[in-house]
Amino acid sequence: MQLKHKNLFWILALLSAIIFDRLFWEQGVGLNVFLFIMLALLAALVPIWLEKLQLPWLSYLLLVPVGVFSFMIAARSEPFTTAANVLITLSALILLSLTLRSAAWKDFTILELIIHIAKFLLIEVVGGLFFFTKIKRKHLENEVNGDDDGQEEAVEQDLTKPKGFFKRAAPYLRGVLIALPVIIVLALLLAQADLLFNQRLQDFFAWIDPENFGELVTRLIIIFVIGYVLLSSIYIGLVESPKQLAKPPKPGKKRFSLGLIEAVIVLGSINILFISFVLLQFTYLFGGRANISAAGYTFAEYARRGFFELLAVAVISLLVFYFLSTLTKRETRTKRWFFSGLGLLLVVLVGVILASAYYRLSLYEAAYGFTRLRTLTHSFIIWTGLLLIAVAALEVLQKIDRLVLVLILFIIGYGITLNMLNIDSFIVRQNVSRALSPTEEGPETSLDAVYLSNLSADAITPLVDLFQDPTIPEPLHHEIGGVLACWAAPKDLSTSQPWFTMHFAKSQAFEQLESLSADLEAYDVFQDEGWFEGWFVTVNGETRGCFYDWTTID
Repeated sequence: MQLKHKNLFWILALLSAIIFDRLFWEQGVGLNVFLFIMLALLAALVPIWLEKLQLPWLSYLLLVPVGVFSFMIAARSEPFTTAANVLITLSALILLSLTLRSAAWKDFTILELIIHIAKFLLIEVVGGLFFFTKIKRKHLENEVNGDDDGQEEAVEQDLTKPKGFFKRAAPYLRGVLIALPVIIVLALLLAQADLLFNQRLQDFFAWIDPENFGELVTRLIIIFVIGYVLLSSIYIGLVESPKQLAKPPKPGKKRFSLGLIEAVIVLGSINILFISFVLLQFTYLFGGRANISAAGYTFAEYARRGFFELLAVAVISLLVFYFLSTLTKRETRTKRWFFSGLGLLLVVLVGVILASAYYRLSLYEAAYGFTRLRTLTHSFIIWTGLLLIAVAALEVLQKIDRLVLVLILFIIGYGITLNMLNIDSFIVRQNVSRALSPTEEGPETSLDAVYLSNLSADAITPLVDLFQDPTIPEPLHHEIGGVLACWAAPKDLSTSQPWFTMHFAKSQAFEQLESLSADLEAYDVFQDEGWFEGWFVTVNGETRGCFYDWTTID
C-alpha cells in the first residue's frame, strides 16, 4: 500500500526551499535562520503525523537544542558563539534525521557515531531519488517490526516498477500544460482592464528579465538543492533511522580487543609521564613567580606558553583512555578494578594538568587582560574538567560506552555557557574593570581600546552602560567614547531590513549608538584614504587607529 500523503512530503520540501530563497537571497542572517528551520521541520513532521507514524519522545527532545541554538543565532553576534550555535543546530538536525524513528542517538558509541554520520552524508546524495522508489507503507512498517524479508519484498516490488513515479506525475504535468495558456490569456485581459493589477503583474514577473537570467538560474539551482537535501533528510528519517534499532550481534563475529597487559603498559606509561610533569608544576608554577624567574624564564613567557598544548594533552589522554576502556578484555573483577584504578589515576593527573593550564591562563589574563581566545579557552577548560568527572563516574559504573551521550550533553552545556556568558560583553566588563583597578601583574594596565573596537555588536550594550556611568574617570570615559565612535562611524545605523532578518544584538546596538550620536560627535573620527588607509579617532589628545588590519587576535 502506498503512503497516503507521499506527494505531500516533496511538495512541502519544495515549498520550504522556495521560502529559503525568499528569506536568504540578498538578505542578512538573523531571525530568518530560526524561521526557516522551524518551517522545514514542520514540512517534514506534518506528513509524518498525517501518516500516523509513531516517533519516540526522545526524538522530539532533539527539537529543544535545535530551537534554542537556531534562535540564538539571531541573539549573539560574536563569531565563535555564532559558529557554535550553527554547528550545534546542524548536529542536532543530523542526529534527528539519523535516529528519527529509533531515538538511538543516546546509545551510540563514538565509532558508531562516526560511521552513521559518514553514512548520512553519503545517503544525502541519493536519498532524494530513493524517496520516490523505495518508500512504501509496508516497507516502513516492516522495518519498525524488524521483518527483513518483508522489507526486501517491498523494496524489490518498488524496483520492478521504476516508472511508477513518472506515470503518477503525468496527470499533473498535463494539467499544468492545459492551464498555462488559459491563465496567460486571462491574466493579460485583466491587466488591460486594471492599471493597478497590471503594475502588480509586471512586478511579479520582473525576475524573468533577461538581464537577470544568471541570477534566476542561480536561485533556481539553490532552491532545487535545498529541496533535494530536505527530501533526502526525510528519506533518511523514514527509512534509514529504524535500522538503528538494537539488533542482537551476529553469532561467531569477534570484535577486536586488547589484553590487560597491553592496556596496563599504555596507561602506566602515560601515568608515569604525567606524574613527573605534575611534580614539576607544583615545584615551579604553583610554587610562585620567584621559582619561575629562577629557572630562567620571565613570568610572561611562562604564563603565556603552553596552556593550549596542555589542553590538547588532556583531550588526547581522554580519547586514549576511552578506546582502551572499550577494547580491553577484563574477565575478572580484579582485572576490572585494576584497570579502573589506573584509569582513575589518569583522570586525576589530567585534572591537575587542566588546573595548570587554567592557572597559567588566569595569570596571563590578570597581567594582559581578556581576549576572545583566552575567554573561550578558559570556559572550555572548566567544561573539560566537568567532562573528566563524568568519565570517572562512567568508568566506576562500567558505563564508558555511554560517553557519546555525555559528550552530547557536554557540547550543549558548553554552547549554553557561551550564549549566557556573552563573550564580547564579558571581555568589555573585565578589561574595563582591570583598567579601573591596575595590578602589578604586568606592564600593561591601560585599556586596549583598539581591541574593544574590533569586538562584535554584543560589546555595545556594556560599553554604552559604562560610557553613561558617572563614576568612570574622565580619561577612561573618553577612551570608551572613542571606541563607540569608531564602531558607529563606518556603519549605516539607519539601514532598514526586512523583519525576518532582524538580529537582536545588532538592532539593539544600532539603536543605542544612534541615541548617543550627539555625544559621540565630540570625538573626531575620520577615514584616511592615503598610505595609512583606514579609520582613525582622536581621544585624549592622541590619534589612533580604530581597527586592526588582521582578523585573528590571540
